Amino acid sequence: MVGRKRTIERRKNKRYKAVEGAYAAISPNSNKIGQIIDISMGGLCFKYINTENKSEEPVNRNEASIFLSSMGYYVGDLPFQTIADYEITDRPSFSSMKVRKRHVKFTDLTFKQLFDLDNYLKNNVSEQIQPLPNHHKS
Repeated sequence: MVGRKRTIERRKNKRYKAVEGAYAAISPNSNKIGQIIDISMGGLCFKYINTENKSEEPVNRNEASIFLSSMGYYVGDLPFQTIADYEITDRPSFSSMKVRKRHVKFTDLTFKQLFDLDNYLKNNVSEQIQPLPNHHKS
């Protein structure tokens, strides 16, 4: 692991790899929809194609909630906060379309939203992602 920083796992919730066909969409009019990479009760990470002006950062206008879907499952209108949004540049691209990755944190979920999210996780994840080793125990 040369060149990789050791980081402390700060997440409070266990992360799970999403199954093939699990998607997230930001609403109402952002055109950001993509495949979920990993998800937890606290947030998720998904990748999407930037359909806006290719040379600029995507504009985060009117992004109040996120929707999750997969075969037979749907959870809507989850409030969130964007933690990170960046272009994925680690693979060669033969297209002018830019793939981006967004990390979001769920905020102020109601009991029903928590219940629906828990049900979504039970049916749409493949395996737990192992947390990074914590080398800074006190």
